[in-house]
Amino acid sequence: MQITFNRVRDMEEHITSLQNQLVKDIVRLQQKPAERRRSGLFVAEGRREVSLALSAGILSARLLLCPDIYREDPAYPLPVPDRLTHSVTTVSRTVYNKLAWRKDAEGVLLIGKQGDMSLENLSLPESPLLLVIEGVEKPGNLGAILRTADAAGADALIVTDSRTDIYNPNVIRSSLGCLFSVPVVSCSNHEAIQWLTRAENWKGSVPAVFSALLQTSIPYDEADMTGPTALVFGAEDKGLSDEWRAVSHQHIRIPMAGKIDSLNLAASAAILAFEAVRQRRRAAGET
Repeated sequence: MQITFNRVRDMEEHITSLQNQLVKDIVRLQQKPAERRRSGLFVAEGRREVSLALSAGILSARLLLCPDIYREDPAYPLPVPDRLTHSVTTVSRTVYNKLAWRKDAEGVLLIGKQGDMSLENLSLPESPLLLVIEGVEKPGNLGAILRTADAAGADALIVTDSRTDIYNPNVIRSSLGCLFSVPVVSCSNHEAIQWLTRAENWKGSVPAVFSALLQTSIPYDEADMTGPTALVFGAEDKGLSDEWRAVSHQHIRIPMAGKIDSLNLAASAAILAFEAVRQRRRAAGET
């Protein structure tokens, strides 16, 4: 079932006060990572983001719509099951603009229940393409990498020892909702390395680990990424840790023709991910 604009107007609960406890709770949820961890909830705003979350099976704790702003978009419907329609609440424009980062835009906001994705319950093909990001600090970079993972068709994004909450509203916004379209696992370096290197976890060969490094590395287009592949990237400020260097099968670099010696983390991830896609398509005889 989809929520229609007319049906939204029929909802009984309507919030107009900025002093409403739900409004205060949502503001706290947006601003405080500790509150997101404690409650297991997150906030997403916008038709695309909310539609992707609900389509991915994210459970809705509360769906807020502003009738003065919200308009249906056939490309991004709101598929809310009948059993959850009681949790749809309408709000005034003033309340919505208090809660939303993009004022007067789209008029829909989701309080969703965080998923419980783990390495063990990832469903992967025999020759997966995995992106691994260690110690990411900037939500915008993580969001951009999620968009790359979605566009490249990566099988999963693994975020290790992260210094940002993957449900940070800025991650959701900058990913355009791709947090919900790409399988994402947040774990420690140790957990990821143990999982990646254990042969019994894989249907085929253990993935080759390629680390993005400047030192003792080969140009990225000389590496064979046609088999099971994990592309590993270090933090923006610290680079890749010794733990990942030690388990890497090959260190690769992006040749730089200018005055600087490195690219932004998200840009590097995009270049290497699409190189892996190019190689795989060619190996499969695709144009």
